[in-house]
Amino acid sequence: MSVAFGTIVTKSYLPFARVLARSLREHHPEVPTIVVLADEVEGRFDPGGEPFELLPIEALGIPNLRDIRFRYSGRHVTIVAKPYLLGHLLDRGFDAAIFLDADILVLDELAPLLTAAEAHAIVLTPHLLGRLSGDQAAARELNILQSGVYNGGCFSVSECAEARRFLSWLGTCLQTHCLHDVAHGIHFDQRWLDLVPSFFEDVCILRDARCNVAYWNLPERYERVGTGGRTAFRFFHFSGFDPDQPRTVSRYSRRFAMETIGPAEELFEGYTELLDRNGHEESRTWPYTYDRFDNGVPIPALARRIHLEMGASANTFGNPFHASGAESYFRWLSSPADSSHGAVTRFWHVVYRSRPDLQSAFPDVFGRDYRRFLDWIVTHGRLEHAVDEAFTDGLTTHNRPFLSRILSRLRGILPFTNSRFSWRET
Repeated sequence: MSVAFGTIVTKSYLPFARVLARSLREHHPEVPTIVVLADEVEGRFDPGGEPFELLPIEALGIPNLRDIRFRYSGRHVTIVAKPYLLGHLLDRGFDAAIFLDADILVLDELAPLLTAAEAHAIVLTPHLLGRLSGDQAAARELNILQSGVYNGGCFSVSECAEARRFLSWLGTCLQTHCLHDVAHGIHFDQRWLDLVPSFFEDVCILRDARCNVAYWNLPERYERVGTGGRTAFRFFHFSGFDPDQPRTVSRYSRRFAMETIGPAEELFEGYTELLDRNGHEESRTWPYTYDRFDNGVPIPALARRIHLEMGASANTFGNPFHASGAESYFRWLSSPADSSHGAVTRFWHVVYRSRPDLQSAFPDVFGRDYRRFLDWIVTHGRLEHAVDEAFTDGLTTHNRPFLSRILSRLRGILPFTNSRFSWRET
């Protein structure tokens, strides 16, 4: 049977894909690795010079790709694309297709994974293989229950009707619900994977203690397989590891420090060196193409979420990246939420409605709390929601009478000189 490996990255993450592909080639030179670029090259690198076959994301035939790019960050897009990549590989004639996250390093041959992928419609890898140990065992297990029993960084399908049905189902779920919203039971693709063993037939749970080792199971995996150097594991998943913070095991958990993970510290040091040799220093600052409107303004995370929740009704705006035009989504976000209080835009009114603390502090934003709410937007809201000044344009000028009154009161009770604290109204 023919098998292929696949992964998906934005261009700043290419060094991870290079390291993965080279480690796969070392142990399985007969199996091709296909990498999908969920981004644009923009002259940053030579697509023909990579140690893998590089595909543009357009090749996967993802429905509504333009809106997906707008509604989700680059990281989210790489997750949404997973089932489409596996379906694409099956369409190309491979008998089985294995998805691996780009931040994986293959350390030994993957025979159990390949055998399972060829023999079963669907293969999943669980985060845990048994009860955890130590004082924090319960907290760690609860974290897994919140984030998903199965890890989305490694799963596979083989060519059959059941696998096709699974890919279609997962693709539909991720189109509209690829979110990190643990409070509402969603953690990207992983909580959806929890349903797979009960929804589909011929699902294999790969219980190999040497596969998909990561910060969430590291102590217990060493107990099961021994220290054994690099070959203690078949593949190691550096989930959440940032080579610019090499002493931090994962940004997703502070329970482990590099000083406390024993022999695995050597793996992290070696992985950092591999990423450096594969271009991390150059690529880490490469911007994601679809992070901005076409006028250069960065797209706020909340603006993406609003568009997503609008569903089909957002089609009235046309291309959401286009900022010009009276009917554009950008103009809609910046238009008044209430015609009599024009400085509170639709964007900031959604912020207000999403935050009980603001509703408590400013119960009447279109009445007596109007000016104070505008002041909060300018002084705190913009920073708290990491939005460009384009979303606060005009608010300072609009709110000058309110600020003038505050300064006048301060002059009356504090020893300020009028020359230092003047506010000229225009």
